[in-house]
Amino acid sequence: MNSDWMMPDDIFTWIETNIKKGESVLEFGSGHGSIKLAKHYNLFSVEHDEEWIGISDSTYIHAEIEENVISAVNNQQGWYKQSLIRKVLKENNIVLFIIDGPPGNIGRHGLLSLLDILPQSAFYVVDDIHRDEELDLFNKLERWHCGKSKTFTALYDSGKERKWGVLLPLIRGDS
Repeated sequence: MNSDWMMPDDIFTWIETNIKKGESVLEFGSGHGSIKLAKHYNLFSVEHDEEWIGISDSTYIHAEIEENVISAVNNQQGWYKQSLIRKVLKENNIVLFIIDGPPGNIGRHGLLSLLDILPQSAFYVVDDIHRDEELDLFNKLERWHCGKSKTFTALYDSGKERKWGVLLPLIRGDS
């Protein structure tokens, strides 16, 4: 297993520190990190690649990649089938969204197609913001979210630098 593909351990530490066990988490893109998350959280995993479906005790949503207007505007291939994700969002109180898929060669800006239904009261972790496209997505989500944000840098065993960011919901009294 290439550990450079999995989210950094620092992300899991941040999640365990800030999200109560048993809460509902939705991840875009499933992987070996899903096994860790499913042990402590009610995990929903949106995945387009059948090879990754079922590797953890998550509730999987097999959502194939389809054309997406926002993806096209951002020169990306498409995004997950929205109708499946909208159903999960309507039926569950998701407190944390992890944006780590689809792969960068497909693109992640399609998430912006869901701004009408995504809760601003949730936390958002955006992985891979060391890449221009993911940083652009993070910045656009940050403007929409109206909360606070933090960025982090992690190093893998290989020494490769990886950046990720968190959008924190506003708490009453914050400004």
